[in-house]
Amino acid sequence: MNKKLILSVLLVIAAAVSMMLPAAAETGLEDITLPPYEEHILDNGLRVFVMETHEVPLVTLRLLIPAGSAHDAPSRAGIANLTARMLLKGAAGRTAEEIAEYVEGMGGRLEAEANRDYTLVEGDFMARDIEAALEIMGDVVLRPDFPAEEHERERGIVQAEITGDRESPYYFTSKRFIEALVGDHPYAHPVEGSEESIGAISREDIALFHKEYFSPEGAILAVVGDVEAKDALRMIEEEFGGWKGAAADLTIPKLAERTFPGRKVVIIDKPDVTQSQIRIGNIAVGMDTPHYFQLEVANNILGGGFTSRLMKEIRVVRGLSYGARSVLARYEAGGLFYVVTYTKNDTLREAIDVALEELSKIRNIPVDDEEIESNERYISGLFPFRLETNGHLAFWLTELAFYGLGKDFVEGYRGRIDAVESNEVQEVARSYFHVDDCMIMLLTDYDSVKDQLEGLGEIEVIPFGEI
Repeated sequence: MNKKLILSVLLVIAAAVSMMLPAAAETGLEDITLPPYEEHILDNGLRVFVMETHEVPLVTLRLLIPAGSAHDAPSRAGIANLTARMLLKGAAGRTAEEIAEYVEGMGGRLEAEANRDYTLVEGDFMARDIEAALEIMGDVVLRPDFPAEEHERERGIVQAEITGDRESPYYFTSKRFIEALVGDHPYAHPVEGSEESIGAISREDIALFHKEYFSPEGAILAVVGDVEAKDALRMIEEEFGGWKGAAADLTIPKLAERTFPGRKVVIIDKPDVTQSQIRIGNIAVGMDTPHYFQLEVANNILGGGFTSRLMKEIRVVRGLSYGARSVLARYEAGGLFYVVTYTKNDTLREAIDVALEELSKIRNIPVDDEEIESNERYISGLFPFRLETNGHLAFWLTELAFYGLGKDFVEGYRGRIDAVESNEVQEVARSYFHVDDCMIMLLTDYDSVKDQLEGLGEIEVIPFGEI
């Protein structure tokens, strides 16, 4: 049996074992206790977490670097993501193929990506290979080569992916909605960039971005698995202790609330479509909100699952769409709330009106105790499955540290969900689930639907080809 197959089998076993860990709490929905872990800060500022889990001989490494698309220059949108993708394309003298062969030879996995807030380098390995795993992670993060030929190839791949996204009305509309909603805030930068911005990013631009933003200051490394903490810390010190440099300004300006009195309706006019994409929303709050748990419950009631109000009314009762949901996107400097659905052009206004009606109901009519309790049980009951694997635990260690939440966020999660009351749901819905001062974006055939849109709000029409 090869090493990669062994790792895959062990990951399945690890998930099965970890599923049994919270089982005793299922009936009473007690809070969860994270396994013990150590936290250290190296002399260079790198924050390190080591958590020992000895059920299976695996280890997860997760390195978070606080440089995401919000740190892109507007003219170089997508550079954080392209830099992350380039890390594995050549480092410390190894080619992309040699890096892949080295990782696969250990039966491991190593990946890199960026989101709006940060860049992530993450991998799973056999525990016995932790030293080699840290070495290859150190190479790609600290000593990338950014080969010119790989830069050209990867840039072309990203541009092709962006072009492909234009063929998906669902993804295209969601991306354009976020950009329109946040305006000139850095969160408007598309994570993957645009065809034009990616084409303008040179190899030298990537090297400079890496030099300016890849610093141990603010970076967080989590190691979770079948390791001895003292040994892991020694290896981390050896590999990352020499990492030097101070990052450029990492501050992301706060995402200020925007209102659209009387509603702002943005139409992306695509004459060949027979289905209309619908997005309705506004600026909400970030990860640090004191209303996190109340919003979790409110969003789940409205559009967080198959039994949610939006799904029931739009899909089950009216048959207007196969899917309808609401999204809370929360970042370091703010967040968004929006409704997502689609329908035939002929039923566009009906679907919009139903969505607005459900938003109005949760704002103005108290949710009864049975619905509150049902949703709380659902959220609380699923939460242990977000702590099943080494990867899940590494995720929480880095997320809690990056967003300054503290381990009580996880350990008290279920109790705080279960404590949410009806008046609190109504309060956060009134604050963040806007009806009369929201933005509505539609990707549709404007000529065939414009008669339906009377009285909906101020309309701006943008031809699809101009975006």
